[in-house]
Amino acid sequence: MLKKAFFGVLHALGYYSRYTSVLHHPGKQTLAPGFVQHFNEAEKAFLEDSARSFNYVIDYSLGYRQKEQFLVRLPEVEVLGNTGAVVLNGKVVMESVGEVSRLAKSDAFKEVSLLLPKRKAGRYTSVLFLPWADNNNYHWFFDCLPRLYLVLENTQEPIQVIMRRDMAPYQLETLHFVLKGYSQASVVYIGKHEKWQVDEFVLPSFVANAQSGFLPREVADWLRQKVWQGYNVQSPARKRRLYISRAQAKTRRVLNETELLPVLQRYGFEMVRAEELTYQQQVQLFFEAEAVMAPHGAGLTNLLFSEQCQVLEFHPANLIKTHYFLLCKALGFKYSALVGTTGDKLECYQVPVREVEVWLESIGS
Repeated sequence: MLKKAFFGVLHALGYYSRYTSVLHHPGKQTLAPGFVQHFNEAEKAFLEDSARSFNYVIDYSLGYRQKEQFLVRLPEVEVLGNTGAVVLNGKVVMESVGEVSRLAKSDAFKEVSLLLPKRKAGRYTSVLFLPWADNNNYHWFFDCLPRLYLVLENTQEPIQVIMRRDMAPYQLETLHFVLKGYSQASVVYIGKHEKWQVDEFVLPSFVANAQSGFLPREVADWLRQKVWQGYNVQSPARKRRLYISRAQAKTRRVLNETELLPVLQRYGFEMVRAEELTYQQQVQLFFEAEAVMAPHGAGLTNLLFSEQCQVLEFHPANLIKTHYFLLCKALGFKYSALVGTTGDKLECYQVPVREVEVWLESIGS
């Protein structure tokens, strides 16, 4: 009794110290089986370099396993407004947070935050993934919206999608693009300091894995079409070549970018600072791109909205990330990686300009 009262006080303060899994819950519905994506020798070498830079914490060099896709129907759960986590019988549902590595970092586990309970009748779902997707377009387009594909395509009954009103404008815009055409779905808004107790919750699995922009083709094409149509993307008179600069970012800057720019200009590349554009402009720009070059960063998320292009991504030698290689693999884009010097404490580094020029020569003028 004392133990139950103790956890009751913690839960009233928004603190949850335990978690559970629903992978074997009787309400689970498998929608698509998992599969393994294999790689050629050059791709394996790149993935091995990446794994080594992360001390093999994540290693896709022996094959990338796309997880199964599923829904789980859960009666009588709580939805936390501060994180989007789902709580079943006093324990956070791991599959609502992502994976085990996210649990220890989740605000639901380490911040005391008074959450006011509210009873809500009806059927709900949510793809909130905070703080990760808080104004972060990578997490929004790979960890959040793809999960709605599973719900909307496989739930015919009326269902309410729980969101936060303080999401970034592009997130609310693209959410409504995705919902268009699904009359069974509507949006409701939860407060940051609210905890909803709902009758039924439809929990969608995460589609993408950690450090991966790989989406099954049917999910990627669904999302691309929804965003293209929502932003009324127009076919260009000519294709463009883009260099995405991080010169104004705090981290992962290319320190010798000024040496690089004259070379890029000779090959028809234009420098773009994505943060200076509206999201509609970013989507349109990437749709028009035939080639994209950039240091690793969230700006490359917009490759998802390219029709077809070649990609050269820069990495510091000590931190080689796989997110956009796997995105390109899923979309059939030609991808190349260029590894620079070891990054400093802000992950800033230099790239070998001559090697960039060799790549430019290979794609032609």
